[in-house]
Parts: sequence; C-alpha cells; structure tokens
Amino acid sequence: MAGVSVALAARAVPRRWSTPRWLWTVLAAAVGLAVLSWLAATAVLVGSRSAVSSVQDGGAPAYVSARTAHAALSDADRAAWQSFRSGAAQLIGPGQQFRDDLTTASDNLAHLAELDFGGNAGRDLLRAVNAQVVTYQGLVEQADATYREGLEKLGYAYLSYASDMLHGDGGLLSRIDEIAQRDLNGISGERHSVWTGGGLVAGAAAIGVALLAVLGYAQVSMARRFRRLVNPPLAAACVVLAGLIVWTSATFLHVDHAFAGASDSGLPAFDRTMRAQIHSADAGAGALRAGRAAPQDGGLDIVASDKAQRPLEAKLSDATDTRGLDAGLPLLSLAVAVLAALGVWLRLREYRS
Repeated sequence: MAGVSVALAARAVPRRWSTPRWLWTVLAAAVGLAVLSWLAATAVLVGSRSAVSSVQDGGAPAYVSARTAHAALSDADRAAWQSFRSGAAQLIGPGQQFRDDLTTASDNLAHLAELDFGGNAGRDLLRAVNAQVVTYQGLVEQADATYREGLEKLGYAYLSYASDMLHGDGGLLSRIDEIAQRDLNGISGERHSVWTGGGLVAGAAAIGVALLAVLGYAQVSMARRFRRLVNPPLAAACVVLAGLIVWTSATFLHVDHAFAGASDSGLPAFDRTMRAQIHSADAGAGALRAGRAAPQDGGLDIVASDKAQRPLEAKLSDATDTRGLDAGLPLLSLAVAVLAALGVWLRLREYRS
C-alpha cells in the first residue's frame, strides 16, 4: 500500500516543462503579443485620426461658417439702419456694405450645405434658414422701395420688421446659433471620444510593455538554459520594440496635445473674435434703430476673422501629423515578431541538434 501511495503522489506532482515545450510557448506568446500590440496601436491611430479629420473637414469649418454668417447678418442689419438714418438710402438703398454682408452670409450658408454635417435634421434647419434670409432681404428691399417713394415711416416699419425677424425669439440668428451649437457639440464629441482619450493609448502601451517583458524574460531564461549571455535576435527585438513603444506613445501624445489645443484654445479664440464683431454690429443696429448715433464702421471684419481662424486650422493640421507612424507601425511590429521568432527558432534548432 505504501508503494502505491508513493506512486500516486509522484503522478500528482506536475512535471517541469520540457525545453522545447517552453520554447514553443515563448514563441507563441511573443508573436501573439506582437500582433495584439500592432492591432491595438493601429486601432488608436486610425480612431484618433478619424476623430481629428471629422473636426478638420466637417465640424470646425461648419462652426466657422455658422458664426461668420451670424456676424455678417448682424452687420447687414446695422448697415441697413446706417444707410436709412444717414439719408443715403434715397440714393443707394441699404448700401453696398449691406449687400456685401448678405453675400458673405449666403456664401457661408452655402458652405454649410456643402459640408452636410448635420444630417437630415441639419439640412431641414439649413433650408429654413436660407428661406428666412430670402424673406429678410425682401423686407429690406420693401423698406427701401417705400422709403424712396417718400413713405419714410412705412419704410422704417418694414426695416423694423426685418430686424425683428433677425433678432426675435426663434428668428433667423437664433436658428443660425442652433446650427453653430450643433457643430460645437459635434466637435466636443469627437474631442472626448474614446479614441482620443488616454485609456486606449495607455492600453496599447501596456501591451507593448508586456511584450517587452516577455522578450526580456526569454532572453534571461535562455541565457541560463543554453549558457549563452546574449541572443542577438531577441536583443534586437527588444531594442526595436522599445523604440516603437516610445515612438508610438510620443506620436499619440502629440496628436492629443494638438487636438486639445485646437478644441480648447483655437476654437474659443476664434469665437471670441466673432462674438466681439457680433456684439459691435448688434449694438450699432440697436442704437441706430432707437435714433441714436453709432460708429460708421461695421462690426464685421473678414480680415480679423480669417486671422483668428488660422491658429485653429494650424492646430488641426498639426493633429493629423502622425510622423510616419502609419508606415512605421506595421513594419516595425513585423520586425519585432520576426526577430523574436528567429531568436526562439535558433534555440530550438540548437536543442534538436
């Protein structure tokens, strides 16, 4: 009985892995982690680039166009009142500035339609806005026609209707602001999407570090088992992998920093410029409507608007710069897998011989 007990106990003790089995396990772990690391980093790269491109090609231009259209229409209202109050309307109607402002607003609304950033609901809202622009222009033209006929009070009444259509609750400008807010929400959604967060970046880096640990463990263990200090392919794989982890992490941080600069700095700076212009135009129109004097200069400054827009565009462009990682990531990931497999295969061949 004692002999049987000893035999059973011996069977219960797990056998130590054989060297070939251990080598095959290391090979599978290294190659598997290399593929997983490549897939994780690629997913983050593609996802973050998609988020930035969505803002660069859609959200930001749409927001800029909506805010510019608002500023242009506010200034058109101011310019029309300026022309009527100064008496110039008898000769030039609402004036050239009014026409230029309407052209600017129409061009930016057309750009919004080209971007098609808001889906079906956005298209319906934009169609309503364009219809209101036509109605607003018609009211101002009616005001001009009656004013020139000597019916000044009626002309001012039509011009007041036009201003109310712009500034009233549910009016033209509030609808344009609704479009702008929708675009701003879309930008915020892309900026705070899962692809631009630190979680996935840290996860991709963690997989790379885990692979580096496996390769380091294999290097040390092989040195003990085969009495050789260095396995050149494994050492090369460690070096390439370490460089790839640093390159990938630095690139992702660069993209995140540039995207954050565009969203948190460039966009608010542009908006401050446009809000100042809108406030100036609205204040001038309000003063002129009340019969008070107002500055001759308008609130709309296209040069200042374009200047404020450039830092935003530059930061978004910088956020699309992946520094060659698109090509380097698959090539270096493949190099790591091949070098790791070669290092293990050399020891397998040596063991069998």
